Amino acid sequence: MKNQTRLMILLFLLIIVALNGCSSNSVKADEIVEDGLIINSITIGLGESEEDAGITVVTYNFNLRNRTNTSIMLKTVEPILSKDIQERLIDRDIKLDINMKIDGNSSEALTGTFRLDTKGLDKEGIMKLNINVNEFNIATEQVVGINES
Repeated sequence: MKNQTRLMILLFLLIIVALNGCSSNSVKADEIVEDGLIINSITIGLGESEEDAGITVVTYNFNLRNRTNTSIMLKTVEPILSKDIQERLIDRDIKLDINMKIDGNSSEALTGTFRLDTKGLDKEGIMKLNINVNEFNIATEQVVGINES
């Protein structure tokens, strides 16, 4: 009887270990993918518009790295902005048309600007807007052929 109980416990533990080893490690939607395009670094600069003192020009520079072994055709890049910042945009279309090939295992430096309506705000008020550009919508193009194997 003791051997049967021990055998049942051992079998139960083996099943738990086996099921635990089969658990899914799939990538969640909000996790960074190991291969593909990644951003190495981003810098942001704020400056007053030469045309109008009530406009702040935001310039962003970032390094986009292609971690794959194949070239990727980069079509467009658009910064993702908070709703508060979007409401202050002078020009609603802030999408950059890139149309450039990024070779495998290489990086490209990209730069963009957009203008914000900051009338009535001093330097501290502009800083309190918390202007962050750290995520981008990126459109790529890929040619797909039929698999003839």
